[in-house]
Amino acid sequence: MLPKPKKYISCLYENFGLSTFKPLQWKIMRALLVQPRGGGDVCAVIATGYGKSLTYQFPAFYLNKVVVVISPLIALMEDQVNALNHKSKTGEPCACLLGTAQEDRAIKERILALHFKLVYATPEYITRGNGLKMLRDLGDNLALIAIDEAHCISKWGHEFRPAYRQLSQLREAVPQVRLLALTGTATLRVRRDICEQLQMRRPLLLCSGLDRPNLELTVRPKGAQLWSDLQPYLSWAEEAAGAVIIYSNTIRDTEHMAQELSRRGKSCHSYHSKLPLELKRSNQQDFASDRVRIMAATTAFGLGIDKPNVRLVVHYGAPSDMERYYQEIGRAGRDGLTAKCVLFWGDTDAATHQRLQQSQPLTAQRSEELQQLASAMLEYTQTTQCRRQYILRYFDDQATLGALQRRHNCCDNCRKARHPQAVPPLEPGQLDVSRESQLLLGMLRDVNGRVGLARLTLALRGSSSKRVHSDCRRHENFGSGAHRSSVWYRALAEQLKATGYIKDEYQRGSKSAFGFLMPQVTLKGCCWLDEEPAHRGPIHILPGSRLDRLTRQRQKCHKKPSKASLDWGSDIDLDDLDETAASAEQTLSSSNDSVWGPDLDWIDFQQIDEAVAAQSNCIAPTAPVHNSPAAPAQNELESLLADCQKILREEQEESTCTLKARKRVWQYLEGSYQRQPLIPKYKYGSRPTKSN
Repeated sequence: MLPKPKKYISCLYENFGLSTFKPLQWKIMRALLVQPRGGGDVCAVIATGYGKSLTYQFPAFYLNKVVVVISPLIALMEDQVNALNHKSKTGEPCACLLGTAQEDRAIKERILALHFKLVYATPEYITRGNGLKMLRDLGDNLALIAIDEAHCISKWGHEFRPAYRQLSQLREAVPQVRLLALTGTATLRVRRDICEQLQMRRPLLLCSGLDRPNLELTVRPKGAQLWSDLQPYLSWAEEAAGAVIIYSNTIRDTEHMAQELSRRGKSCHSYHSKLPLELKRSNQQDFASDRVRIMAATTAFGLGIDKPNVRLVVHYGAPSDMERYYQEIGRAGRDGLTAKCVLFWGDTDAATHQRLQQSQPLTAQRSEELQQLASAMLEYTQTTQCRRQYILRYFDDQATLGALQRRHNCCDNCRKARHPQAVPPLEPGQLDVSRESQLLLGMLRDVNGRVGLARLTLALRGSSSKRVHSDCRRHENFGSGAHRSSVWYRALAEQLKATGYIKDEYQRGSKSAFGFLMPQVTLKGCCWLDEEPAHRGPIHILPGSRLDRLTRQRQKCHKKPSKASLDWGSDIDLDDLDETAASAEQTLSSSNDSVWGPDLDWIDFQQIDEAVAAQSNCIAPTAPVHNSPAAPAQNELESLLADCQKILREEQEESTCTLKARKRVWQYLEGSYQRQPLIPKYKYGSRPTKSN
């Protein structure tokens, strides 16, 4: 790299207290300051915490001219304006903020009189007539226009904003002024679209290394208990004396998170768009000053937060896209020390994002673009390869990707690769799942989006449950897939989604403002079904997928797992636990016993009624109820049955009735699980014995 002249370093130290530029910062400075006026523009992707703001603040002080900064983040602009004015050597303000609500004529006159070196403004203000007129009136005194969060310009970006699209007027308004587009997250496609929309001249595309080596990435499925999921990681962060940010996808989940952690004795604030402005500022100040170490927040929190000791960032629910995920985990470990980034995903995350997106006016094209972004996020949660490599590949950071070396604290998949488990090889016949795929896709296409995967699985296994749709019961494939478990079919559906045979479509409810996702067979799936069996290409199990693990587990499932195989210590791998539970279900499914667990499709309320009546007859009438050890469990079971029967009588709509009953039964099972924590599944026989 070329040496930096002393005049630049002197100005840097005098105004910012820094002794040198970082490599990418100097590349931008050379392009903007060393090359003659009228040269090329710059579009740069700079990783979070690298020092993006210096690239547009330094030219204003070095050239002693005005730099206009356009950003959608008013809170961030306010913080930067306050920080610059606080550090001003002359004691006079050197920065100001203009917005749509500010029409102070005196401030505009002071800007034109060069009283301010940095002028911050929203895109809505700049693209109006007054904003563009101010840029023209500055003339040669306008050194640079910097567009922060430039990915909002691109229609391919995850936060596309129509007001940003109007910034294309800048080139026509001030053709001689250079443009600097900055963002922390942008794929190569987005970068090119930014340059095209801003009509950049000979743009220089720059990208800092997006890898954050001190961040340890982990992805896990959500468990039944929020506290059980978070407690080990919160304890680690507390021992590391660091702060914690927990992101949720909805305001309701955020409030519930803050309440639950507070109930557990953890001091926690919430932050979301519905809070009053003063309360948001107070909560943010408490978090920044370490008076509160845990912040439960939506995506509204974090942009512009420069807190160095964030040791843990948790996403309790998968984000809507990779850009948002990368941006939010960038809040962790800014001091260069080790930090953990943990993502807990659930089956309802995609439906939540679809509901939030459909509540806004979207074109069909924009809706399709958002689905593409969401599919990349889903693929990230399901991948068995290195997650760091996936992120770098997604953002086209080939330079960092080529130099990346595997290390022990990289991600959960790399940790598993360092300690591989002995697994039996699959036989050639077991690799081909074309038969089961044909059964699933055939029934799914024929019911045409009227049945979800849970009921579809019941039909394939020939269940006598009333939940099975009549169309499925009459279908030719009914009961043809009884040789596989419901867990196995759900894993097969995940693979078919990942390979493009199935997609989720958002449907609005007829009696509700909210909608839901329903699976549909894609064009690729339809073409595969319509092929002649002799010419139809096989569908094989993807190596390392959940379906692969479940199929291998079935080979080892010849007897019930003993309690010794269920180690509930702190070092347990939750994926292994899921596989053990799935193996137990595979074994028990061949008997007449019912399996109770997180999947409640198999609960027979009539059997519960008969068992309660039989148990009541076994209890001696003369024995005091409070002296019987079985009395508490008996009363709870009777209360459960009474509630379910009340729901069945009062609720007319089948879907509402089912949801309420499932919730009530799950509450009962959660209580049983807390009393007997070493039982991974609940087995309920046809003739329960009396408790001793």
